[in-house]
Amino acid sequence: MTFGNAWRNAWIVCVLLCFAASCKSDQPPAQWRKGEVAAASDNVLWEVVVLALEKESYPVGAGLDPSKGIAVSGWRSSLAPFKSKGWRARAHVEYERSAPGRYALQVRVEKATNEDLVRPLDPTYAEWKPAADDEERAGVLLQRIRSYLGGEIDVSEPKRGAKK
Repeated sequence: MTFGNAWRNAWIVCVLLCFAASCKSDQPPAQWRKGEVAAASDNVLWEVVVLALEKESYPVGAGLDPSKGIAVSGWRSSLAPFKSKGWRARAHVEYERSAPGRYALQVRVEKATNEDLVRPLDPTYAEWKPAADDEERAGVLLQRIRSYLGGEIDVSEPKRGAKK
C-alpha cells in the first residue's frame, strides 16, 4: 500500500464517520401506550378518537387519516418565562382491527421544551428541543378513548355461592 492509498483510505473513513455522526438523532425514543378496545365500527372508533383529542385540548387538523387509522394532532403549547419550562405536546393515535369489533390501539404524546433564553414567552422565537414522551398524558388519552367507548360489562349470572 502506498502513501497515497493510505491517505485516501483515511480520508474516506473520516468522511464516513462524519456522516454517521450527523445522522445521529437527538430525538428520544417513542414511548407508546398500548391497549385493546371494542368498537362497533371503524367510523365509531374514529369519531371517538377525534372527540378524545379535542377534549384533551389537542388541535385536530391535517394530521388525521381515517383510512389508515392514524391521527396526529397539532401542537398544544404552554409557554413559561424560564428556559426549559415552556413546552409543547402533540398526540399520536394509531389503531388497527385485531378481530371483528376489536381494535389494537396505541397512543403517544410527543413533547418538546422551549430552550430560548432571551424571549421564552414569544412563540416566534421559541427554540424547541425534543424531550422524553409524556407517558402519563398518553395514558390519560388512551383511558379517555376507552371510557367514551364504554367498558365491556359482564352480564352473565353470578356463580352459585358467590357473595353479593
